[in-house]
Amino acid sequence: MPSLIEALAYLGIDYADESVRRNVARSLRAAEGVLRGAVGDDVAVYLPEDPRVNELVLIYLDDLYSERGVNAKVSGATRRLVESMETQLRLELRRRKEEAGAS
Repeated sequence: MPSLIEALAYLGIDYADESVRRNVARSLRAAEGVLRGAVGDDVAVYLPEDPRVNELVLIYLDDLYSERGVNAKVSGATRRLVESMETQLRLELRRRKEEAGAS
């Protein structure tokens, strides 16, 4: 999962005071929860090095943290990408769990 430093960099925040750090950390925790809910609670156990995991968390983070918003075309394209990555990760998680003998 992305660190707070990675999250700040992804959001383009060069200087973060304590308030910004708390807000980003809160959004990061929520984004990780969204990932676990969308893909599976044990996604980090079975897919620890999959770059799609971090990328989805960062996309969720930006959506949760950002107040800027995006236009409908970009938002739709991002939503399709997110849905595709979620499906890919669910399938990969299921495969890895089966290989590990888990249910």
